[in-house]
Amino acid sequence: MTLGVIISKLLGLDNYASSAILVVLCIKHTKVHSLQAINSRLVSCFLVLFLGSAIFSLLGQNAIVLGLIVLLFIPLTVVLKVQEGVITSCVILLHVFNAKAINLHLIINETLLLIIGLSIAFIMNLMMPSLDKKLDQFKCQIENQIADVFNQFSYICQKYNETIALEFDDLLLKIKKAKSIAFRDVKNHFVRNENSYYHYFDMREEQVELLIRMKPLLENISHHDPLLDDLSKLLTEIGQNVNSNDYTAMRLHNLYELRLKLDQLPLPTSHQALNSRASVIQILNELEEYLQIKSQFGSLKMHSEIT
Repeated sequence: MTLGVIISKLLGLDNYASSAILVVLCIKHTKVHSLQAINSRLVSCFLVLFLGSAIFSLLGQNAIVLGLIVLLFIPLTVVLKVQEGVITSCVILLHVFNAKAINLHLIINETLLLIIGLSIAFIMNLMMPSLDKKLDQFKCQIENQIADVFNQFSYICQKYNETIALEFDDLLLKIKKAKSIAFRDVKNHFVRNENSYYHYFDMREEQVELLIRMKPLLENISHHDPLLDDLSKLLTEIGQNVNSNDYTAMRLHNLYELRLKLDQLPLPTSHQALNSRASVIQILNELEEYLQIKSQFGSLKMHSEIT
């Protein structure tokens, strides 16, 4: 902003302070949005510069003509889809309105103001820091919370008479925030249409939905089932390897071994045992889907290379 004023003043431009306004109006929260804003303002400003110069030269520089130009100009920006630059264009229009003479010097002066202001805004947006560090922090926090969930699930398999004091609201909210930042990060890259972090957090959201479905199933276990010890061990292993990229195949293998073991077990002999066995079987189904979701996604690095 200050740099724009200094450069404009050194070049001896009229209305040099206006370059600061152009800088401020073109700085956006993402690089792509900034480029779109610069493009809209550039088109609309040149449009109003030439339109205003022509009409003021024909009809004179008075308030009624100024209002007429604005009435003509705004619909034109909508047709050209550059209405975002209307406010900036009004600054240029007022320069033309207040000019002592409408000539080539005025047009060159306004053009240089535009180039200086928009160029500085573009450079400042290019310097916008990457969001990768923040996304990595969200990734670690979410993985730690999912690991804690599995540790609690494992504990309940051993102490199945206890209730699970576990809430998922904070975890889901964190995932939604992370997805929002990941989506914004896409707009910070001119050649990137997708963000692998966004797909990663989307994958985690699907997995958490499965964990939510597993909680009442674990709470429904009221009888010791022979598979509970093995299930507890499997849940612990998954929890210890939440952030690993190659754990899914091994854990799926362990899960299928549990299913083979299930086929060899005698049938439950009581209603409680039957309900518990049914819950265990459904938990295995949910776990299989959980692992397959991660297996289909692959690693974050590999997914980034693909997209």
